[in-house]
Amino acid sequence: MLPLLLMACAEIEPGSPADDPNTHVLVIGAGMAGLTAARSLHEAGVRVTVIEARDRIGGRTATFDVGPAAVDLGAAWLHGVRGNPVADFADAHGLTYVPDETRWSTLYDEASGQALGDGGWEVMDEAYSGFVSALEDLKERLGPEATTADARDAYLNEQDLSERDRRLAQHAVDQWAVELSYAGPVEEVGLAYFWDEPELRGGDQLPTGGYRTIVDALAEGLDIRLERVVTEVQHDADGVTIVAGGETFEGTHALVTVPVGVLRAGSIQFDPPLSEAKTDALSRLDVGNLEKVVLVFEERWWDGSVEFVDRDASGVFPEHYDLSDLTGAPTLVCLYGGGFSREVQGTWTDEELIAGVLETLAAATGKTPPTPSYTAVTRWTSDPFALGSYVFLPPGATPDDIEAVAAPEGDRLLFAGEGTERDYYGNVHAAVMSGLREAHRLGVNKIVVPGWERW
Repeated sequence: MLPLLLMACAEIEPGSPADDPNTHVLVIGAGMAGLTAARSLHEAGVRVTVIEARDRIGGRTATFDVGPAAVDLGAAWLHGVRGNPVADFADAHGLTYVPDETRWSTLYDEASGQALGDGGWEVMDEAYSGFVSALEDLKERLGPEATTADARDAYLNEQDLSERDRRLAQHAVDQWAVELSYAGPVEEVGLAYFWDEPELRGGDQLPTGGYRTIVDALAEGLDIRLERVVTEVQHDADGVTIVAGGETFEGTHALVTVPVGVLRAGSIQFDPPLSEAKTDALSRLDVGNLEKVVLVFEERWWDGSVEFVDRDASGVFPEHYDLSDLTGAPTLVCLYGGGFSREVQGTWTDEELIAGVLETLAAATGKTPPTPSYTAVTRWTSDPFALGSYVFLPPGATPDDIEAVAAPEGDRLLFAGEGTERDYYGNVHAAVMSGLREAHRLGVNKIVVPGWERW
């Protein structure tokens, strides 16, 4: 009886689509944005059908069993839990998360061939915090067309650093602040709006059992059609028609939640075509390329997580997270992004990527790694249903472009996704916020999904 009780408490805007018993919303995409909107509408009594191209739900959240280890191959963290609707949902549904208490034990400098101690970490910590503190001044001095690489150079040129320390400092700025956070190349991430998003409190957390625990709870009770690749969306004053996987779906409204990379690629034909304002905004935005290589071993042969500073400052396999305690098996997950990711994603095979990570680990630890028992390699960059990891703003792009992508086209066609939320783009909570936003737009004044009552 719980769904009926919740429906009775829903507050619906009179005369809105949610108030019309004939409303049927077709949600394109079963990622976090699509599932959030669908669940919110469903609990308010609105008929919803979710159309998903993949053979699974979750989108760019993807928990897979790599042998005995449950590993998030896509989004992995809750970046702050206070004021985070993902955490609110998890809390209300008895789902847990744990603080990210990663222990970084090894810092290896390839150019000197040395594993560095606390002194090396201190140089990097000071460079990272100093650069972030200097951002407002750098933005004012360098102007709206500057990149984060321009800002990095300006900042480091003013520091009195040895050759080694400058190399470490550049790594901290390039990788920690930019390429592992925004996923785009440091030479292409714009400075003007860099680091402007509000920060949620509560620290980084990792979902127990991976994001699939949250995804599965979100999807409960929804009508989801898998393996339907949407190719056409037609909309007019009378409703919407969607062609997907050889089937035709009719509805009153469509909510498009595919990633910005897919919208930019023109994989879906819209009739009428998307507005010039939206296509122009899409052309100015870009999508980063954060990827992972997962290695699961029989035994834990290393000591803690590993930071690798390559000699050319090109971002070669920079971070190796020891997630053994979280996954329940001896597990290392290498994260890499930015320019290096774009380069190797197009040219290296899975086997070459795995071999490259093992070579990096051998150099950093001074040990020959055993052959991993299980491996996984992500390909978000070339995945046709993602075409990248998440949105970033190059020079010339502004948060107004994100709002333009979020804007409805006519009365029947709506948009959601992390790349449509101007304040928090690039995060899972942005995707959830956008799904809640569109549920409100359709007339659900009060969300009655447990955990989201205040949203």
